[in-house]
Amino acid sequence: MTTTGTHLRRRGVAAVIAATAAVALAACSGFVNSDDGEEGDGTGSGTVSAYVNTEQSAGLAPLLEGFESETGLTLDVSSANTDELNQQLRVQLTSGTAADLIRVSPGYSSPVAVGVLGQEGELADLSDAAWADDLTPDTASLADVDGSVMAFPVSRNAIVMAYNREVFEQAGVEVPTTWSELLAACETLAAAGVTPIAAPFQGGIYFQFWVYAMASTLVYPVDPEIDERMRAGETTFVDSAEWNAAFARIAELNDAGHFSDGMLGIPPDQGLQAVATGDAAMVLMVSAGLPQLYGYSDAGEEGFGVFAVPASDDAGATHVPLAPDFLAVNAAASNPDGARQLLDHLAQPENVEAYANAMGVLPGLGVEVTLESTVLDPIMPLLDEGRTTGYANYLWPNGDVQQTMLQSGQEWLDGSITTEELLGQMDAEYAKGTP
Repeated sequence: MTTTGTHLRRRGVAAVIAATAAVALAACSGFVNSDDGEEGDGTGSGTVSAYVNTEQSAGLAPLLEGFESETGLTLDVSSANTDELNQQLRVQLTSGTAADLIRVSPGYSSPVAVGVLGQEGELADLSDAAWADDLTPDTASLADVDGSVMAFPVSRNAIVMAYNREVFEQAGVEVPTTWSELLAACETLAAAGVTPIAAPFQGGIYFQFWVYAMASTLVYPVDPEIDERMRAGETTFVDSAEWNAAFARIAELNDAGHFSDGMLGIPPDQGLQAVATGDAAMVLMVSAGLPQLYGYSDAGEEGFGVFAVPASDDAGATHVPLAPDFLAVNAAASNPDGARQLLDHLAQPENVEAYANAMGVLPGLGVEVTLESTVLDPIMPLLDEGRTTGYANYLWPNGDVQQTMLQSGQEWLDGSITTEELLGQMDAEYAKGTP
């Protein structure tokens, strides 16, 4: 399978947030959700059912308005929040009631992830789809099961460092491009009386962003085959110099006091508010959450910038973590041809572009599109150069490895356990393999 790079054109700042709100309203009013009671006959006629999460529902709504009239297919689309969908989907697949097209998680990150369901024979092989050639490397690895493409990415999100422009300017701090520059910036900000990095680590969700960001530069580019070697039992988290280096970077910031005081008790919204008000200078977060950050400040989008967090002193080695949002075809679909036809429709460059702009996300496929917002311009060179990595946990064999990292990571941050103990606990969960 060949892959293509991500080629993007940018044009001015547009009202991405407004567009997202408009699409969400359309979704709330109930977009195409009909059922004529007719089962598909496998020839692209009849009804195509889909079960997606609420975010996908909002972005897909305008793309599907003309699909029925153009194809003769009838769409029956339902949605739920991701947690509810994940719980219900497993039951539906077991009982044979799952939709033709379903939202699945990347890699092996949950019981309804591509790798898990693909190995169980629950997903259709999509390798011969024309859009498979447009999968970017960071996404292809997460859609792959034993060499076959099993999922279609409707979008991607990046982990970025968001910063308050005014705070940086008042402190005389430039955007850091190396680890040493990041440390120096933190010291300057601290001297100016500002918390350098908001760390809303309550529950561990934002802590994991640091793990994936450090790993994207320090682990996978250095040892690209590490997941294969770990699955083969040739190395472990504890024995990996690269994984130890990733956690050492986080510990360096923590030991220097550059994270928020009381970080383990700070919820995400409070951390974002600290950056918005200027009490803290920056926060590592998922790009999809940027509109929430903007909403806490009168300056809005113009008050903030983003950059890819560096992990080494080689600026050209910095990678950015990306996460795809997947759809897959149920292997037992009533209308598999219709479901594939729908994916082909979504893969058209104009629809890839429309979805990305409506939702304020990165395009799922590596096709040439125009992004209306310039917010993510600083990380675009990394995408263009292929300096991207999927979130580390997606290729771990089960979700318990991540949960252990989140839970025991809090003990590690407060000094109750060592790095070796934390990595050892993750190794123990990893050794259990795929559920």
